[in-house]
Amino acid sequence: METLIAFAVTLIAITVASLRYRLPPFLSLVGASVLFALLSGMPAETAITAITGGAGRIFAMLAIVIFCGVGIAQVLRESGRIADIVADIRGLVRRPLATAGAAGYLLSVPLMCGITSFVILAPIITHLQRDDRASRTLLYCAGVAGTISYVLLYPAPVVYSTITTLDLLSGRPWDIDLIALPLSLLLLAALLLALRARTPPAEPANEPAAGRDVRAWLPFVVIVGMLAVGSLIPHLHALSNINLALLAGLFAALATVPGDVRERALHRGTKNAGIIIFDLAGAGALGGVIAASTFPADVTALVLGFLPITILPFVIAALVQTAQGSRVVTAAVTGSILAATPAVAAINPLALVLMVSAGAFMFSYVSDPFFWLLKRTTGDDFAGVVRNYTLPLSAAGLVTLAAALVVQAVL
Repeated sequence: METLIAFAVTLIAITVASLRYRLPPFLSLVGASVLFALLSGMPAETAITAITGGAGRIFAMLAIVIFCGVGIAQVLRESGRIADIVADIRGLVRRPLATAGAAGYLLSVPLMCGITSFVILAPIITHLQRDDRASRTLLYCAGVAGTISYVLLYPAPVVYSTITTLDLLSGRPWDIDLIALPLSLLLLAALLLALRARTPPAEPANEPAAGRDVRAWLPFVVIVGMLAVGSLIPHLHALSNINLALLAGLFAALATVPGDVRERALHRGTKNAGIIIFDLAGAGALGGVIAASTFPADVTALVLGFLPITILPFVIAALVQTAQGSRVVTAAVTGSILAATPAVAAINPLALVLMVSAGAFMFSYVSDPFFWLLKRTTGDDFAGVVRNYTLPLSAAGLVTLAAALVVQAVL
């Protein structure tokens, strides 16, 4: 059980490093990896192999996905087309709150990053309401809505990482969306209803402006089209690979903008993607050393002493999410841990994916980069971010857990 103590101390160290010393996530997470290895008594060579291997696995799994997603976002931002996307959405939903929620929900999946979609939406969303309090509500709505779709829907990286790591739903990964899509829409509707009282009545919607650039949607059409064709036509199955689809989407975005916009977008997008990838790699290093220790067996023994095995994926995912903050890494690390337990064979694959996603919603606190991004963007105090971000996501996690248990009992 010494790994459980090491985990608790490591969690405290990450919290202090993030909250007091504001160390960048990559540095604090790699340092935490070394600390966990020392406290758990892991041999130096084993620890180094686990740390570098964990970081490398995350890079191999997500580098192309993140680079292309951020690149598409930067092209849309540099070309001003993100405003066209939001305007199109607002033309359909007609209310600022629903616009913010729908935009965050819809963009986080094709952009493969809830943070990236929020960053490009925030400057536009803040102009949908003049009142500062209402504007903050819209920002929280977009952030939470984007996280809901990012955590629950395939092919977003969270579910993709869970399915890939555990080799679940072979050949039919889209089956998870038959459950996750209505669940995510239910959570989105609940979020909009909960925030409705905090925003003023909607102003009449403007008619769509003439000459709106429909090319803003081209990257998403290419991505979704390739995924659909690859999934439906066996001989073209390679097109359903998310890496190829996103590469095609990025090239489609680059092909429709002038050279100067293309150059700026690639320069800034590469920088932003590098930061995200390094942060994820640092979290992967922590996940690798945790998975290489006796932590999986210790947690399994602890949980099974009090709870049924069907709760194990949720508990592990919630603990990992609390420790390192990255939902993608939570999915990958939880999958690595679960692979060494009997839970994979005992739990329905659809329920298992939902349980990991439920844990990834939980305790999004100081180790979560999105927490600090929202704090900076909204100008809210610490308690305000917890109230408007951490708690709603934890509630979504509990609802998702309940759905997973229903799936486990019925299917």
